[in-house]
Amino acid sequence: MTTTELWTGARPLREALYGDLAWRRPHLLARDLVLEAGSERLAMLGWEKIFSMQATAIAADGRWTIGRHMVGPLKSQVIVRDAASEAVVATFERHWRGTGVVRFANGAEYRWARSGFWHPSWTWASNATESLLAFRARIGFGVHMDMEVDPAAHRLGELPVLVLLGAYLMTMVVRRRRAH
Repeated sequence: MTTTELWTGARPLREALYGDLAWRRPHLLARDLVLEAGSERLAMLGWEKIFSMQATAIAADGRWTIGRHMVGPLKSQVIVRDAASEAVVATFERHWRGTGVVRFANGAEYRWARSGFWHPSWTWASNATESLLAFRARIGFGVHMDMEVDPAAHRLGELPVLVLLGAYLMTMVVRRRRAH
């Protein structure tokens, strides 16, 4: 079964993001991350090359490429593109502490922020809602992240991209933590 066939029968994220949600590697040596709600697979992030910063994001809602690009000597952006048209969907501007702002082509903006010290969580927030999506990495072998969705997030047209971009950014946080 190809990855495209796997997602054709899946539910859109707006309808499926309820209950216990977790990003996991399907097996120990896999480079992909899969978002699961119980036994249902909802989305996937895949890296074709082991040290690549470019990922393919797939859900029933669509397919995107997410990648980090340097825009100056010390500044990088994460750009989300539609996989079919290559059109820029969103641009994440990272601040020096890992926080930042994502700006969508339609003008919508969301903040990426950290809360907590010993067991930090990372959240997407809007001006109206403090925490739309929350991600928390679990300690252990491999990458495993729990995700919580505020009911207000289900109304957002940008929800699929926020879910996938949040998982991508969390993967970078985990990689950076393991490098130290």
